[in-house]
Amino acid sequence: MGLAAMFCFWRWLKRLEWLETFLAGLVLGLAELCKFTLLIFYPLVPLLWLIFRLPERKTMSNRDWRRQALMLAVILLLSVYMINCGYLFEGTFTLLEDFRFRSLLFTGCDFLADVPPEGANRFAGRWLGKLPVPLPANMLQGIDTQRYDFERGLPSYLRGEWAEHGWWYYYLYALLLKMPLGVWLLMLFAFLATVCRRSYSAPWRDEMAVLAPGLTILIFVSSQTGFSVHARYVIPALPFLFVWTSKVGRVFELRPFTPRRKLLAAAVSGAILWSVLSSLAIYPHSLSYFNELAALLPTPADASYPKPMEQNASHGVWAKVKAAFTAGPRHGPRHLLGSNIDWGQDLFLLKKWLDKHPHARLDGLACWGSYPAALAGIPETPMPPTNLDDGPKAGWYALSVNYLYDRTGQYRYFLHFRPAAMAGYSIYIYHLTPEEVNRVRRQLRLPILQPDQDGIIGVR
Repeated sequence: MGLAAMFCFWRWLKRLEWLETFLAGLVLGLAELCKFTLLIFYPLVPLLWLIFRLPERKTMSNRDWRRQALMLAVILLLSVYMINCGYLFEGTFTLLEDFRFRSLLFTGCDFLADVPPEGANRFAGRWLGKLPVPLPANMLQGIDTQRYDFERGLPSYLRGEWAEHGWWYYYLYALLLKMPLGVWLLMLFAFLATVCRRSYSAPWRDEMAVLAPGLTILIFVSSQTGFSVHARYVIPALPFLFVWTSKVGRVFELRPFTPRRKLLAAAVSGAILWSVLSSLAIYPHSLSYFNELAALLPTPADASYPKPMEQNASHGVWAKVKAAFTAGPRHGPRHLLGSNIDWGQDLFLLKKWLDKHPHARLDGLACWGSYPAALAGIPETPMPPTNLDDGPKAGWYALSVNYLYDRTGQYRYFLHFRPAAMAGYSIYIYHLTPEEVNRVRRQLRLPILQPDQDGIIGVR
């Protein structure tokens, strides 16, 4: 929707007709209903208009400026009207001073601890507070809630390390690992084509209309460093980058088809094929996708915990190719966690695996997220023993990778074992035998275990 909104706005910039004006306003409003991040379009749209008209400033009359400014105002006002339609005008035109906020931005407090439990409002008693807000009340409250989350911060994980804040380069790093390397190669080709060959590029104003929204979104989300948890926040920037990258497709239509162009066409085709195969190799587990760099790049925390044990590789040519492509998802947790890997989507696969292996009755289950495992048909199972519970014990266990690498380290001893199976790439299934358990317990300098006369494992 963000891409569609900017496309309609670009058509208005090119044609300046009233039909395009109304269409741009309608689609911009729909885009804003889809994602708060796209609010960045409101300052961006007038700026793009001014830059787009910059080369024509000497030939435009005052009447032209007024007409276009009126059209731009209609676009913005119509988009706001569409937002209110989406919220059924609930709380529209509520006075600004009647809201109760929690974020520092809207309360005016210096610290979150100073915000009263019932909220506050920095505009109360001022002339701004007497103004009606032309947005639905819940939308403004939602913006305040989102801002509050960034200001209070959340535990964040990157490259094996935990922090109480985010990182400005988090989304760039996430894109580096979560986007197929073939796509990165295509972007490199597009950049080189832009710099070296004018035949691959549109006029600079059209290029700007495609690139500016994507780069603006990327810069905006990267500036919010209260926490860095969900790489998905940067997804609205990707359609613009993909459209800009598509210029490399011109290599197939430009003439004459010289040997150099044939070589470039082969490289572009190879990059596309690489992207497709890399993605299909782990389909349908696309949420847990990481490219091949995830298996190659070291992290600062690699020395602080054991190297993750990998699942047994199958034989055969395709199996080996697939193992190479799936090395990224298997090493992904060393770099990113949370919704970048596990959103509870593999619980149904775990249930299916348990049904196929009735002998593997779980002794412990640690599934991550707010989705109860019982709703997937998995019997209620206690949590696996932690380090505080005297470490590993024999049995069948299933753990989300988010628990294997969580900040407490309570289940990190599982990294000493090789998983017997995996449910997708987010849940590891372990069968810990007494011999393996004692091997790891010796490594961890814990008391070894032995079965008593009734076959029950005890501490010696």
